[in-house]
Amino acid sequence: MGWFVAEFGWNLLVVAGGIALFALPFVVVFFLRHRRDIRDKQPHINQFMEFFLVSRESNALVFCWAFAEALVWWVIPEFLLALIVFMKVRHKLSLLTYDLAGTLVGTVVALTWRLPDDVLLRVPYVFPRMLTQTDEWYRTMGTLALVNQPFSGVPYKVFLAHAPTMGLWSALMFVGFAVVVRISRYLIGYSVAVALFPIVHPFVYRNYMRLLIAAVVIFTLLLMRVSALYS
Repeated sequence: MGWFVAEFGWNLLVVAGGIALFALPFVVVFFLRHRRDIRDKQPHINQFMEFFLVSRESNALVFCWAFAEALVWWVIPEFLLALIVFMKVRHKLSLLTYDLAGTLVGTVVALTWRLPDDVLLRVPYVFPRMLTQTDEWYRTMGTLALVNQPFSGVPYKVFLAHAPTMGLWSALMFVGFAVVVRISRYLIGYSVAVALFPIVHPFVYRNYMRLLIAAVVIFTLLLMRVSALYS
């Protein structure tokens, strides 16, 4: 039991600390740009978050988050968007658009850069078995191997770094298919969120920070489960 608590604590620090450090520059810029309004209105933390999520800084955060996750970032964009869609944010589709754009650009860069295995394995929650499993999927399924990504626990960046070498036309087809697979679970989750929004939003608004903490804990436990499967 003590080992699990220590392991969980360390993983929670990696996840929560990483999220905080990644988001901090965008939140600071937003605060500095709107410090007069913030000082005058003194918004509640939930109001502050909703103000932030309709800002240009929020768009930039979502784009950079999705872009970085295709390369070296270890927290999936859905983690951020899952809570956003339940908040009273007017530009939900705009945020999804920036996420898609970040995924698209990140996919192209990752396929061009081809992160070496020795670097890839230094990224948190990437393990050698993930690389060999991905290679096996590509050998047996070709490009269709991408359909395994959303629910396998293998990071998207591994599929991109180990994608087969292709000509220009095949690469374009691969990018298109990869993005479609990548956003399929977004669209499902978004549709469910829109349907549930009138019921769920008041609860989310009152408990946003509690839900955010709970989401970090759940995401950490899921990463630990994936780590146990592939390590």
